[in-house]
Amino acid sequence: MSVHSPGVETLEGGMRTCTSSEVLPFEAGDAEWVADLFGTLRAGDVDAVVDQLDELLRLMRKAAKARRMLAAVDPALLHQGLALRDSRGGASR
Repeated sequence: MSVHSPGVETLEGGMRTCTSSEVLPFEAGDAEWVADLFGTLRAGDVDAVVDQLDELLRLMRKAAKARRMLAAVDPALLHQGLALRDSRGGASR
């Protein structure tokens, strides 16, 4: 993908990040181009990534707690719980 814009060349810092010779369906510098740049910026935004990692960490902590609690449960009760979970459609092994 190639954009004919000196601004893009500056952003790339001389490194050719776009290797395809395909021309974009819009002119560099129009609103769609800027909107795409904002989308790219947001996808790699450190704050957004940290928020996603925080959510993942919360999920992992809950799973670790559940694992510790299940380790202390009677095996017969574990079997009954697995059967109940499977009957509810929650089987994801």
